[in-house]
Amino acid sequence: MNKRTLILFAILLMLASLLAGCGTAAVEEPEVAEPAAAEEIADEAALLFSGLVDTETTYAESDLMGMETMDVEDIDKDGETTTRTGVSLNTLLDEVGVSADAVTLVFVADDGYEAEVDLAEARACAECIVAFRSNGGFRMTMPGFPSSAQVKGVVEIRIQ
Repeated sequence: MNKRTLILFAILLMLASLLAGCGTAAVEEPEVAEPAAAEEIADEAALLFSGLVDTETTYAESDLMGMETMDVEDIDKDGETTTRTGVSLNTLLDEVGVSADAVTLVFVADDGYEAEVDLAEARACAECIVAFRSNGGFRMTMPGFPSSAQVKGVVEIRIQ
């Protein structure tokens, strides 16, 4: 091949490369939506009040965090004192409207554990709270009640 043919061949090769890149339209990746708020809410802890109530009510963790809270000192079975923050059990019972026929509260945990307490005794407890857990969710903090009433991972309060 002569020099002129080689130069012409090189130019054609470069043009072909350039045109190949121009002929392809840019394809935009479809936008992927962020996880929906509903999915986040589904992962949020919830507490159901059921049974002998005027209105069966489920509170999301964010609902309870938006309510007036109080701090209560809790002494565990090892004698260690912990300050817990939560919403007054009486406030919540007032909100859902407890039937005059009700006599018992049943605290139901996420693992199926259940503990019963007398409704009148719970109502007499000004420091009984539905406390927030550091890892999310709720626990009952019931000063003066047996350790069986200090239910961790409570997901339902059934009024009977």
